[in-house]
Amino acid sequence: MSKAVFSLEPALELELEISETRFGLLPEDLFRLAVRQNTQRAFLFVSKVLGKHLPVEPAALLAAGKLLALAWLDQKDEQGWAGILKGSTASPFSEVWDRLEHSRYSLGMEDRALFLGFAETATGLARAVADCFDGEMAYISTTRVDRAGASPLTFDEAHSHARTHRLYLDPHDPFMAACQQVVLVDDELTTGNTALRLIRQLHAVYGIRRFTLMVLVDNSEGSNRRAIEQELGIEIRVFSLLRGHIAQVRTGELPPLSLSDYRGAAGEAPALLSLPGNALSDRTLQSASALALQRARCRSIATQLGPAPSETSTLYLGAGEFIYAPALISGFCGGHAFHSTTQSPVFPMAGSAIVSGVCFDPPDCYSPVGYLYNVPDHAYREATLFVEEGTLRPAGIGQLAAYLKSKGIGKVTVVAL
Repeated sequence: MSKAVFSLEPALELELEISETRFGLLPEDLFRLAVRQNTQRAFLFVSKVLGKHLPVEPAALLAAGKLLALAWLDQKDEQGWAGILKGSTASPFSEVWDRLEHSRYSLGMEDRALFLGFAETATGLARAVADCFDGEMAYISTTRVDRAGASPLTFDEAHSHARTHRLYLDPHDPFMAACQQVVLVDDELTTGNTALRLIRQLHAVYGIRRFTLMVLVDNSEGSNRRAIEQELGIEIRVFSLLRGHIAQVRTGELPPLSLSDYRGAAGEAPALLSLPGNALSDRTLQSASALALQRARCRSIATQLGPAPSETSTLYLGAGEFIYAPALISGFCGGHAFHSTTQSPVFPMAGSAIVSGVCFDPPDCYSPVGYLYNVPDHAYREATLFVEEGTLRPAGIGQLAAYLKSKGIGKVTVVAL
């Protein structure tokens, strides 16, 4: 067992005891630490692969999903996926994508699986895992979207800034009638209570007995998971890229909050490009064939947009829960910097994973507020923001565009899908 100490003095110090890693990955390959504006939990493991808080290579998201899939299948990394996360392998996105396309694993009826991602942070990662499979499989994500007249499964995430999750899964869907297992994907596992609440409901409604939790980092102790296994007579397996235990957390005085606040500002009207077509969100069950059509549409959209004018000076952004499709399109366009807006309130400070940020009015219909982090001054000339046509809110989008221009980005384009 090894120990890693993360220090953001005087605000925070965290000791992590590491008991297992996979594929030669180290903590610094997967995450950094930040201070969180949340009374339930003072820290945040800020992922370096999700494309959420921090800009990443789009291929990193695919690689993280593939490595979790390999762990589940008990297979070795023979194609260098871990090297993408460690920064030791730099292949063009098209080559990475072709590698993924030709190594997809087909599930049979006896292993029919529903892959499920948790909003908002892990929707991209979960979909990257699901895209490693074909055959008898489907995908869906939880959401904060409240649809009038619908009756979703609901459950809470106690330490979250936006607690209530909704799962719009039809109890009469024929896929679920013969579903053998559910694979739940999240970025990090601490108590596991959020996932266990959903597992309890899925077992009650569909009678499913085989469950898998896939996470980048597993810091759970496991006793509550074993208790539910025994109570319900089910199996819950856990696969992660790093397993550890949070040994100690010390909190102290925070410096003054250095967060730009554009809420209520007039904003700017960015260039708007509407590309209507089949929805690219995953808030309802998507079959393997539907996922293939979504992938093809992402490639088609990238062709319509054309390659990035300058690969290193164009920033691509997703919005809220809308991560995976924007990341794919960014990769197909040749982009090297992708991340997303978030509801997550983080405290920017020197030495932290988060050193700068902006707060703005909701960019969509389900977020109470919007944040974007770590856009350096004069690092990009252009920015492309991908949004969902049916959820966007112009005021928040306009404020975000104004902030991006204040960072030296001359052209901001909003692509509504």
